[in-house]
Amino acid sequence: MSEYDDGRDATTARSTGLLTASDGVAVATYGWQPRDGRPRAVVQIVHGAAEHALRYERFARHLAAHGYGVVASDHRGHGATAPGTGGYGVAEPADGGGRGGTDAWRAMVDDLKAVGDQVRALHPGVPVVLFGHSLGSMLARDYAQEYADGLAGLVLSGTFRSLPGAETESALARLGREVAEGGRAAPSSFVTELFASFNDGHRHRTGFEWLSRDEAEVDAYVADERCGFPFSAGLSLDWVRGVRKINDPRALARVPADLPVHVAVGTQDPCHQGMTLVYELLEDLRYAGVRDLTWTAYDGARHEILNETNRDEVQRDLTRWLDERVG
Repeated sequence: MSEYDDGRDATTARSTGLLTASDGVAVATYGWQPRDGRPRAVVQIVHGAAEHALRYERFARHLAAHGYGVVASDHRGHGATAPGTGGYGVAEPADGGGRGGTDAWRAMVDDLKAVGDQVRALHPGVPVVLFGHSLGSMLARDYAQEYADGLAGLVLSGTFRSLPGAETESALARLGREVAEGGRAAPSSFVTELFASFNDGHRHRTGFEWLSRDEAEVDAYVADERCGFPFSAGLSLDWVRGVRKINDPRALARVPADLPVHVAVGTQDPCHQGMTLVYELLEDLRYAGVRDLTWTAYDGARHEILNETNRDEVQRDLTRWLDERVG
């Protein structure tokens, strides 16, 4: 990674780089470090669907100012990684032809593992906490099921147990047909249709009011070409398969009972269907035996709690949780 200082914060500098995945995909990575020495712990951020890692820079700088290192990466089909996988919303390696046996979900989890391994190599003995938002919270749950030995904690933001309004088997059948007819890279309206009702109940100014009560944050999302794009048929199919996998009781049982887990959501987030899909997730984690399980629901907040009007409160609460577990 090559470091540079953009001068906005005397306590941190951002580094950028590329991690070459096992199939040759160049995964864009970003890091933030406290200037005053060895980090107390490293927080690995896993971003959500149709966005990118640099949207978390404010939170990363907050953590770095409190002594934490931060690393984040752009998923396949997202941000600066997208050019190597077919563009925004497409997660096929350049030599995959768009029709092969690529499993984008498993590849993204493995990319996160590779980034985490790099962190542990650079900072031996320093605890690593995984922070996942929305789709990223689901990837983080998979990571915790498969590679929890390297984790000191798990934070799930804007999370939901399963895809709201989607029946798994019918979704798999539909997306399987789309892939068979047009290939994995073919455009799909599945995710767009899934989230079409999320803005119901809000004044329809941009169509993305469901993300935050802060209009400036919503406008920034809408103006960012790296946000709000549809998913390909292949990426959509693999997301549904991934959700089915992480909710399988056999996979849930692999989450270590001693792994601290924190869930943080807004009460007005449409993704969790009136908190129903949060309560179901909490019950799953309790059933799996997780002993240190905490959660916070912020009254009135919407999907992106780190971009909400009460984001300072959210950042303080998350930092306090980190301090108590690994700080």
